[in-house]
Amino acid sequence: MTVTVFNCPRLGAKRGNKFLHCLRLQNSKLSIMRREFILVFLGIICISTLSSLLSGYVQIETDKVLLDTVVGAVGAGNFSYWQLGHTGPLLVELTSLSGDADLYVSDSIRPSYEVDRNNFSSATCGPDMVNIPADFPRPIGIGVFGHWSHIFSEYSIQVFLDTSTVLSEEQVLAIEKAHQGNTERSDQDKKSREKQVQKKTDEENKPRLMKLLSILDMIFETFVL
Repeated sequence: MTVTVFNCPRLGAKRGNKFLHCLRLQNSKLSIMRREFILVFLGIICISTLSSLLSGYVQIETDKVLLDTVVGAVGAGNFSYWQLGHTGPLLVELTSLSGDADLYVSDSIRPSYEVDRNNFSSATCGPDMVNIPADFPRPIGIGVFGHWSHIFSEYSIQVFLDTSTVLSEEQVLAIEKAHQGNTERSDQDKKSREKQVQKKTDEENKPRLMKLLSILDMIFETFVL
């Protein structure tokens, strides 16, 4: 009689070890996938924040130098007028913030939409741009017309120095002198305003001193005399 003996505990232990090893591999794979997902998610957040921050900056082309910016409003069928004294080749850009505003430029003070009353014009539904050559007479009259389709139109005007055009040495010198003159004028205006403020303060202090002196004189008369 032969008896066969099976080593069941050993087989069970091997299968259990294999099962545990598989579970560990699966857990490690899941942890790696979680880490990759978190990294990808953080990368998406960083890219979106950077794009939102960079979108807030105004990109200006290298061949344009911003000289002046004006914001205004105009009613339907009406004009608002501005004068421009910058020298050199200029680029005037009109952007309608609300409604629809049109741009008219002339060598006169009050340009209009009539053909004989403007030298340059731009009347589109989007941004309006006008190039003004360097030899155009100054001061330049700018007229902003409010279109009839909107009761009220808000707009902004940006004036650029167009550096893409080729200038002669005389024109460059004239532009530099004009800019120096503008800076000197602004400094003189600041000094004159400061002097006016000082004069006002001195004039305000004088009556106060007179009042104090009169009060002291009254007190002296009442108590001494």
